[in-house]
Amino acid sequence: MILLILFPMCSTTSFGAETPAKDPSRIDDPLPQSDWYRALKHVKSVPTNIWERMKLADQWIWPEYPDQVLFEEENRIKWPRYLSAALNTPEWLDLAFSNRIRREGFDYPFTAGQKGNTWDWGQRTRFRATTKWKMFRAELEFQGANSGEETKTDIVASSTFNAANVQQLFVSATLPNFGETGLRTDVHIGRINMDIGSRRLVARSRFSNASQAFDGIHWRLADTDRWVLRAFFTQAVFNDDKTNRVGLFTNWGDKFWGVSFENTPISWEWIQLYYFGRDEKEKSGRAERNHSTLGMRIYQRPVIGAYDYELESAWQFGTMDNKHHYASFYHLSLGYTFAFPWSPRILAMYDYASGTKNPNGNKSHTFDSLFGARRFEYSATSLFGPFYRSNISSPGIRLITHPLPTVDINVKYRAWYLAQSRDEWVNSGMQDPTGAAGNFLGQDVEVRIQWHPSPNLTVDAGYEHFFKGSYIKNQTAVPGNPPSNDTNYFYIQTEVMF
Repeated sequence: MILLILFPMCSTTSFGAETPAKDPSRIDDPLPQSDWYRALKHVKSVPTNIWERMKLADQWIWPEYPDQVLFEEENRIKWPRYLSAALNTPEWLDLAFSNRIRREGFDYPFTAGQKGNTWDWGQRTRFRATTKWKMFRAELEFQGANSGEETKTDIVASSTFNAANVQQLFVSATLPNFGETGLRTDVHIGRINMDIGSRRLVARSRFSNASQAFDGIHWRLADTDRWVLRAFFTQAVFNDDKTNRVGLFTNWGDKFWGVSFENTPISWEWIQLYYFGRDEKEKSGRAERNHSTLGMRIYQRPVIGAYDYELESAWQFGTMDNKHHYASFYHLSLGYTFAFPWSPRILAMYDYASGTKNPNGNKSHTFDSLFGARRFEYSATSLFGPFYRSNISSPGIRLITHPLPTVDINVKYRAWYLAQSRDEWVNSGMQDPTGAAGNFLGQDVEVRIQWHPSPNLTVDAGYEHFFKGSYIKNQTAVPGNPPSNDTNYFYIQTEVMF
């Protein structure tokens, strides 16, 4: 019902259009009159004025929001601000509201200890309030996420249920010409979300109900379109920590810091160098981590009628679960975008994340995927999500098309292997210490369709079939292990943004 009501409003603007800044000459409600007849006429006219403002809601968008430099989410930032338009907010205040509902589920489980089919209603609501004064900004993003069904088979509860929490709460300052150098600098202090580089190791999750938050400070210095330097020192805020959902700086045992530098030495190529440090105490079933990650990424952005590529490698060293830790991760992809109708792009890819050859030894080689996103590259996460960037080897191919400006179709095939057969299949609860079960986890095929009928409405649906491999089938006799039947996963979701 909400979607049916909102759709006429949403369709008043074209999707993807660049929108101007808020128009100061907006329509104001008339002042009430003392005469009863005029007062009644005024009451009847208010909804008309609100309607007129909402039809011009794309003029209520700020040129830039304070978290745009923190994460790459342009399509979720520049939507028409119907709430601000309806409430006739002053120029220094912006309000936004979004709601997402998803139905998802799969049949045969793929993790140990799980039984039967798993279905879920996922709902996420976010409210944002942003203020500005000269060079300063402040933003509050409040989130409520829940599952419509309490199910014991929910394998990643912390990413589907988070009753209420502060997702972001920070103050920031922006200097567009720092020290008369022509460089721009931004400082954020408080609770923030971040995307760093490829989003494989640090990201604000798009698909999961709950996104990773950090408490701390973030600094950015940039020469527009040439290079970007970012540094941060934070505390990771874990969704499964129920002690203080709204309190800032309450996670002193979970420190996370780093620096990233991206540069384009030539017009068609970008290079990124980064370092991340993690110091996490053993707590609530999470292993102790005290290690560093050094990485390098070289990439070329997709262009119609040309090849694109990406190479990324990262190395970790330190301690993990009180063991000496040395691990590595590699990503390689090569794509081509055809100058045909629908602009089809085909992409060949390969990922390798090291595992531990001898799990009973005093050394760890299982790569820690930190706080990265997986949905954009591996598979749907949240209720599903069987694959992580840990102890994995996976070649694949992907086809991306755009049959309409508002429709995206994404088809993916990948094969999945364990990098080390004796190490665990991370987050599945399955492990064969002998290595006799082999390392072939299986193959998966995924089809995803996204439709953007308006700038503030998205419909997203997907289907994935996981062909289970010999690793699972060889261990079905082990008590508690999943059956050998293939897994079918399906979801459909709508998101409305005001």
